[in-house]
Amino acid sequence: MMADGITNFGGTFAVTAIAANTDVADLAAYEALVYTDVPNVGSFGDTGVTQNVVSYSTWDRNVASKGKGEADAGSPVVEFLDVASAGMTIMETNAAVDNANSYAFKIEWPDGTTEYNRGIVTGPMRLKGGNEDFKRVSFTLGFSQTPIFGP
Repeated sequence: MMADGITNFGGTFAVTAIAANTDVADLAAYEALVYTDVPNVGSFGDTGVTQNVVSYSTWDRNVASKGKGEADAGSPVVEFLDVASAGMTIMETNAAVDNANSYAFKIEWPDGTTEYNRGIVTGPMRLKGGNEDFKRVSFTLGFSQTPIFGP
């Protein structure tokens, strides 16, 4: 029998208030940090690593040589209801234009598995919309380390 997939419903997102400007070594180091939940996540952009494919053509080959180039850990946009909370205050502080620090982030799914990331916070963008849209805010997270996953 095949198990049903896990949805995002019931998941959480949290952020650190203390900067993490160097790579976080491993899962234990991420778990040791203090996180504050940011409630009311409406959508979260894709995470993971993309890498440029570089090529070099030579006269004597029909097919260009290919290799891996620069990697990017992602820049997802996270959207929230614009509701005051301790987590929202931390996000706004971390996103301040004069704040170039990196922070740690924790995503936890309903089954207890986790994803940890580290990077900068930009924004906020105050989202608009139509008559039936909620007051929302979004931030872009600029990850600078490959994600680490918990059990």
